[in-house]
Amino acid sequence: MAPGCYEFFQDKLLGNHCFGCGSENPYGLQIKSYWQADNLAVCHFTPQTYHTAAPTHFLNGGVIATIIDCHCICTAIAYAYQLQGRLIGSGKAVWYATGELSIRYLRPVNIEDTVTLEASVTAFSDKKATVTCELKSHQKICVKATVEALAVPDEWMRSG
Repeated sequence: MAPGCYEFFQDKLLGNHCFGCGSENPYGLQIKSYWQADNLAVCHFTPQTYHTAAPTHFLNGGVIATIIDCHCICTAIAYAYQLQGRLIGSGKAVWYATGELSIRYLRPVNIEDTVTLEASVTAFSDKKATVTCELKSHQKICVKATVEALAVPDEWMRSG
């Protein structure tokens, strides 16, 4: 794949209206994740000034939690498709939802900096995936997280 040409996980997930990762939510954060290497998914996120914490020069912790959560869930989905030998979004839909999110904030994140999230699947079964993630700013680890992603049926996506 040529530099700068990525297959973004979120662009392949039809019906995803999630605030953090849903390509079909025009008001959301619109994060984009892609495989950088075998079992290493990357996301770059550029905060907006309204994503501020109480001190206006730092990124809000809730926004940090959201982008980590969404990046990890999409990584679990992409990993499941990969294990099945399918392209993301092809055939029967694969969905995961957050079962547990554990975050350790190590240092504040400057709101003026693009952050990089790096996630890897560390455990996987038909029902659950464990994904670890680091959020970096200027090559420094600012946040470490683990997400337990639970497989959910396609019907979960439908209302009613």
